[in-house]
Amino acid sequence: MKDYLEIVIYKNGLKLCHPTDNSVFEFVPKEEGSVAVKIADFIRTISAPAGTIHLFVAEDLLFFKTFQLPTDTMDLKEAVSYQMEMLTPFDETTWHSFDSIREEEVYRITLFAARSQFIDIYIQEIIDAGYTISGLYPESQRFVNKLNRKTPWALLLPGNFVKAYIFTGTEMVERLLCSAKPSFSEAVEVCNTDTIFKLEANVRDKPLGNAQMPTEKPPFDFIDARFLLREKPLLKSFNMLPANYQKPDYTKIIIAVLIVLNIITFLSLGAVKVYRLKSMDNQVEREIGKIMPLVNEMKEMRLKEEEYLQSFAYFEEFGGNFDLISFLAKLTAKLPKSSYLDQMRMDPKNNSIHIQGYTDDINELTSNLSDFGNAQLKSTSKRQNKTYFHVEITLP
Repeated sequence: MKDYLEIVIYKNGLKLCHPTDNSVFEFVPKEEGSVAVKIADFIRTISAPAGTIHLFVAEDLLFFKTFQLPTDTMDLKEAVSYQMEMLTPFDETTWHSFDSIREEEVYRITLFAARSQFIDIYIQEIIDAGYTISGLYPESQRFVNKLNRKTPWALLLPGNFVKAYIFTGTEMVERLLCSAKPSFSEAVEVCNTDTIFKLEANVRDKPLGNAQMPTEKPPFDFIDARFLLREKPLLKSFNMLPANYQKPDYTKIIIAVLIVLNIITFLSLGAVKVYRLKSMDNQVEREIGKIMPLVNEMKEMRLKEEEYLQSFAYFEEFGGNFDLISFLAKLTAKLPKSSYLDQMRMDPKNNSIHIQGYTDDINELTSNLSDFGNAQLKSTSKRQNKTYFHVEITLP
């Protein structure tokens, strides 16, 4: 049996999943008592000695976005954080993670983010109960394992909208929202692969029994996604758990080492020397306890200083005199009422700004943007029954 427990976080509670049998689970409503007690009871019920927990966030709670950054971006993490503040619809602190793939002239960024209000109430309680959390992942990562490491494939998950995930091996290429359940032929056309796993909402927690994955190539129909849950997830991408939650508890390690040293000293040198050494150890620990808060505070200040310096250097590339707020105010006034921005990117090399978004009237848009001077329409396409535009504005 696997040595970990899978827990999925939903808006209204937690789902505790058996390590190998997806039909064995327990749902813990958000309003109920101690989560740690429920986990311990569940582990005893299924007789699974699981000390490690994989946490997953239900896809309906996640914000997903793909965008591009220049290859000369100095600090991808800082740039993604800046973009996330503009892109995500959350006001509060978020849990997030991203993957970057370098293409010819840009980094293609894939971002997942989740509201902290649905997660914070569980994380610390689980850790305080003595469990190890391996990571916090999107629910779709439960289905990424060795079965499809080298082939293109897709995954359809139920929810408020059917979500289609397109993979190349273990790498997520795209996530699409479907307003209606697609047929197999429609899914093949959109996902560009005939290996498509689908999880039906009405059977997701029912046992598969002795059923085996179809061996016919191509399958000519959806494959039950529950076959993927039989395998151990690889969990190589999109870990939203901050690094400070993943660090080992060095205090416990130091205490354990000191205890072992004291026992060895007691056996070799006698009780008197052990007593003296223990007194010295206690004094050292007290001094360390006084110093460590100052050391940690200094480390945090140095990290913040480095972040600020990197941010200043990044923005200095765009020129010290460019008034971004005035530019955005003017741009907002000039955009037609039926238009809105999807993303904006500065190009310091060419002294230009690229804007992308949606509009109902491309003629009115281009006419209004001509007031900026050299505004060039780079491309247009149809998305979501609107015209998706890409305009490059050369700054004076």
